[in-house]
Amino acid sequence: MFPLGAQVLGQELIHPRDMEIPKSKFKRPDPAKYQVSLDNGLVAYVAKEDRVPLVSLSAFIRVGKIDGHKEGAAEVLAEAFLNSGPKNMSPTAFKAALKRMTARYSVILHNKWTEINLNVPTEDLEEAFKLLSAIVKSPNITEANIKAATEKAIKEIEVNKNGVIIDGSNSVAVRKFHDIILKDNILGKKLVSSDFEGLSIHDVERFYIAYAMAGNMTIAVSGDINEEVIQKKLKVQFSGLIDKTPPNHKNVPIIKYQKNKHHYFPADKLQTWVVIGQPLDQVLFKDEAAFEVMNYILAGGHFWTRMFIETRDKYGLTNDASGYIEDQWDGSGSYSFHTSSRHDVTKQLHDNIMDVIYGIQKGLVSDEELMIAQNALADGVYEMKFTDGNALARSFAIEKLRYGNHDRSKSYPMRIRSVTKEDILRVANDYMHPEAFQVIVVGEYTNLQ
Repeated sequence: MFPLGAQVLGQELIHPRDMEIPKSKFKRPDPAKYQVSLDNGLVAYVAKEDRVPLVSLSAFIRVGKIDGHKEGAAEVLAEAFLNSGPKNMSPTAFKAALKRMTARYSVILHNKWTEINLNVPTEDLEEAFKLLSAIVKSPNITEANIKAATEKAIKEIEVNKNGVIIDGSNSVAVRKFHDIILKDNILGKKLVSSDFEGLSIHDVERFYIAYAMAGNMTIAVSGDINEEVIQKKLKVQFSGLIDKTPPNHKNVPIIKYQKNKHHYFPADKLQTWVVIGQPLDQVLFKDEAAFEVMNYILAGGHFWTRMFIETRDKYGLTNDASGYIEDQWDGSGSYSFHTSSRHDVTKQLHDNIMDVIYGIQKGLVSDEELMIAQNALADGVYEMKFTDGNALARSFAIEKLRYGNHDRSKSYPMRIRSVTKEDILRVANDYMHPEAFQVIVVGEYTNLQ
């Protein structure tokens, strides 16, 4: 056994900032090499990823919760996609097929778009491909879907007889935050049972037909595949989709700012969850990179943010304090900071977070902070979007659906590296408004004012 001194002398003691780490040579893959365009306007992305014998199939449709003329139609359609399957088989047979393939299947309804994801072993590719295309082309919309969507929509956060939240958690705090900032906005509308009473299967079918068309969706296929075979399958299975212009999508109204206020929701738990945030004006394209760099330095969800250092490293108040940018495809979104702690340190945690926020609005960040954020975003975060065939196909398909091209992903590294300290100070003041912060506390009451 070596003496302790020998072990210390044998360690590498160079500080990470002094290490000569080679610059990344990563270049974003060319989307044209993976893109398949059908005559009807449908665009798909096909990427081989054969490290494991699995295949991922996804369909992305540009229609979400706030679209359509009838309340609840989007929710019912998503329920049909998820639980009823295609018209050419019963819901029971559909679920049996998923079970037989040991499939991972999900449907996620966003405000402005819907995604259908099906992941199966390679041996089940043929059946899975036909199944996904059948779901997309002809969903089996039933009365059971309307009933299930109604029950999900009206489900409330569970409380006891004294009004205390039974399942206190970060997700509950975030939900309360959205309820508050989105009040009276179309994004925050809560459906009630009466919204579904006049909704018929025919209404939902009309909603589907209006938006589920070739030019209003993209497809991603990746995994242990033969790209040429998949390209042929795409043309066979999806050429029948109609090519026409969908109805105009609803605009997302600007979320109105409210005066700073604290909101308390009692929960019978051993810790308290806190969300501090505001509506976020639609970030201008010229400011997107600077805002992302600012957030990475301030509270970007890693171990060297100002907020993490101030709340955990120095005082041990929490395990995490991170910032979350939620942008909408159209209109304003939100920017919030999430954390949790013991009841007795909630006020100190809140005050430390606010001090950090005020601090980044008052002075320039350091050269080191800027360098670390730019390298992490332009090299690490950016590269992860294309790290394998699955990530690549999904990233390109969503980007194409949202923007119609791939200009943003192409220019991302350059835009991140061109951000200056002055840009960060400007966006911190232009887009963060502490005077409008809504503070949500789920847990034991603590006066934070």
